[in-house]
Amino acid sequence: MIQINDLEMKKILDQGMLTRSIIENQTAMKKCQMYTEMAKDPAVKGFFKEQAKGLEDVLGYFKKGMAELQ
Repeated sequence: MIQINDLEMKKILDQGMLTRSIIENQTAMKKCQMYTEMAKDPAVKGFFKEQAKGLEDVLGYFKKGMAELQ
């Protein structure tokens, strides 16, 4: 039987949470980029472009956290 200590278990759970957050934010960012391309109204285009940029920054934060766990 494999023994996993509390620290290893926390690392596994943190990696899972970060992986899920990265996937969810990538999906949301891609949707915003798609909406930016589809939008006709400049204000709507600008809104989704800003949202995509914000999500890109969030992704960087999550990926940094993942790298720190390695």
